[in-house]
Amino acid sequence: MYVSINHIPVVKERAEDFENLFRNREGSVDTQPGFLSLDVLRPAPKMAMGKPFEENAPEPNEYQVVTRWVDEESFKNWIRSDAFKKSHSRGSDPTIFVGRSYQTTHHVVDGASACANNPRKPQSD
Repeated sequence: MYVSINHIPVVKERAEDFENLFRNREGSVDTQPGFLSLDVLRPAPKMAMGKPFEENAPEPNEYQVVTRWVDEESFKNWIRSDAFKKSHSRGSDPTIFVGRSYQTTHHVVDGASACANNPRKPQSD
């Protein structure tokens, strides 16, 4: 499995507007070959061992948009597609965003997603 995470800094007062962009999205990614899921993650305060990460730290405002794919090639085919270009060409209000967004990508090594595609064999006694 392959995961893409878009990290998007949003003006806190415009959070609802940002979330509505996804609630009202066209959804063309949903039908792409190899696409598994999309999640929009609302930021929450950073925690360390159940306590605030830093005293007086500013509240985070970075949303993450997580897409999961069967494999890296499926993801690359999506970003090269006309559907991708169309879905990312619609204008959005630039006053919703603060700072620069960036993307990270990951190959799933272990966890529920990895096990779904490659179940672990039961341990023998």
